[in-house]
Amino acid sequence: MGGYDSVWSIYLRCKSLQKLREVHIPALEALIGQPHGGKGWLYDNERYIENRDRSLKRIIAVRRLPGPYTEQILIDFMKTLYSLSAYWTIQARLDPSHPRGVYVCASFKSVTPPSEAPAVVDALVELEANFTDAMGGESGRYLGSGQRIS
Repeated sequence: MGGYDSVWSIYLRCKSLQKLREVHIPALEALIGQPHGGKGWLYDNERYIENRDRSLKRIIAVRRLPGPYTEQILIDFMKTLYSLSAYWTIQARLDPSHPRGVYVCASFKSVTPPSEAPAVVDALVELEANFTDAMGGESGRYLGSGQRIS
């Protein structure tokens, strides 16, 4: 099996994309680094969701983690999560011999989001096996809007 991916989906409370780019994302990256490998976060406008709070902005990123699973991959992943928040709901399969590999899904919602950067309201982060090589090099993820993220 190939490497692993960490997939980030984060909602931030922010009124403008300019403030999101100039204030909130740098503050977020100071905490968790650049999970997207320096390629830039993908912004999802979510126009397809009715009655969505327009002050919420969603950013998405995928970080490829090369090589087979090691305990250090999980340790680094958990350290990154807890640098952002101490209050995660975590579901995991930690059996490297499982046909679908190790899998961790972590999520949190902020009841009263902070007013200061990064103002994260909701986050979902997954650590999962990357099957791109097993699928002939063609694989990808898509947002609800149909936009490709990897």
